[in-house]
Amino acid sequence: MVRAGPVDLPYYWDEADVYAPGARWVAEHGLDIRPGVFPDDYSRGHPPLLYLLAGIAFSVFGPGPATGHLLVLPFAVLALLGTYLLGRDTWGRPAGIAAAALLAATPLFASIAAMLLPEIALCSLAALALWLFARGRLVLAAVASALAVLVKETGLFVPLALAGALGIEALRDRALGKARTWAGIGICLSPALALAAFFVWQKLLAGYFIFPHHQNLFWQRPFYAEDVLTVFPSLVLWHGRWLLMAAAAGLALACLLVPDWRRICGRPEPEAAGPRARPRRSSVAVAVLLLVLGNAVFFAKMFYLERYALPAHPGLLVIACAALLHPAALELPIGAWWRWARWAPIAGAWILGLCGLYAAAPPDRAELTFAYADVIATHEQAAAAIEARGGQLTVLSSWPMTVELRHPYLGYVGRPQTALHIDAWRERDPRPRIDLVLCAEGSRHAEALRAEAAARGFELLERFQLGHARALALYGQRAGAGP
Repeated sequence: MVRAGPVDLPYYWDEADVYAPGARWVAEHGLDIRPGVFPDDYSRGHPPLLYLLAGIAFSVFGPGPATGHLLVLPFAVLALLGTYLLGRDTWGRPAGIAAAALLAATPLFASIAAMLLPEIALCSLAALALWLFARGRLVLAAVASALAVLVKETGLFVPLALAGALGIEALRDRALGKARTWAGIGICLSPALALAAFFVWQKLLAGYFIFPHHQNLFWQRPFYAEDVLTVFPSLVLWHGRWLLMAAAAGLALACLLVPDWRRICGRPEPEAAGPRARPRRSSVAVAVLLLVLGNAVFFAKMFYLERYALPAHPGLLVIACAALLHPAALELPIGAWWRWARWAPIAGAWILGLCGLYAAAPPDRAELTFAYADVIATHEQAAAAIEARGGQLTVLSSWPMTVELRHPYLGYVGRPQTALHIDAWRERDPRPRIDLVLCAEGSRHAEALRAEAAARGFELLERFQLGHARALALYGQRAGAGP
């Protein structure tokens, strides 16, 4: 219910340039998601489940922002519900409530939850898969994992984590040679077959297994020692997470070092009658940590945005809260004050998360907080000023303003505008006439755009900036000025 704006807030950034246009194409072409037919500019070689779902919604309700955002909203609710259920059924109701509350107050989650992007669906399916795994429902966990890999390739980290946790538990129980163990591991790994089938389908129809651009991103990105830490700042440090993680890690370390604490915290879990009906709690924790590790290893080399690691957030929050709130922690020889003091790091992280919702974000990364709503409002003002000049004008600009001005269904303009990207415009011969120049101050194209405006004798007409957004400058000729 806490959102950056209404559900019809215009599409922003990648959802405006990739996912919404891609879903619109699918809706307008009979829901055809075949690789090689569905344009690469939209699919980017990703599995097509999200495009298909959004395409169905667009074909019924239209491609406007409200449709796309309402499609994502149930996944956001499922992510919170799955986080709560995972905590409740493994380490108790308080751990589930605390973890879900912390996820809801995470600025990155709260902002992305309002966007037509695959990461919220991945986050919800990862949380549900972990919960079903903890319940011993391996087939249903595999179904959730299969849906995750059909949303995006990185969903593969979920079934790998579940299978790895089962294998480690089998080693601990000396049951690695049993057929039941390998049947469970096979069930957990079965979603990989769905991804492999998609890659084969893509090879047959589009000519490649993996999108060449993604291969190039992986091989061309340099690898340094600090890249090992790529995914961890947003997972364990940002927006008060450091307080929660430090308290949970400190308690865990004390349980290892202090004899009385070690005795309480190391108490074995009760054995189930007959064959184990569900994995141990410790195995669920191992699955969570393997999911974090899978993201950490892959994105140490691959191009990374913080939203890509969202599927690792629910489980990690559950483990951190469980370390502080598990009933066994009440038996620790600390004092009666501990019953309430253990909530302090959780409450502190929650409050800092809420305070971070409206905090500033780095340039071109406004999606990390609700600052992206300021960017949208700023771009809306610039688009309105361009439309108010009337006539058919040609605007020279850069991404994403070019996309926003061309397509009214994205929510910025009432009628299509002729918008040219400066890089593509410079390659044209002859170059089209330019009526206006729209420049994002501080962007890598800003200097070139200002130079083109100066070469035509344009002057600064208006400057737009709201809140934490980067300013937009509109250059052109004053009304009544000569050509």
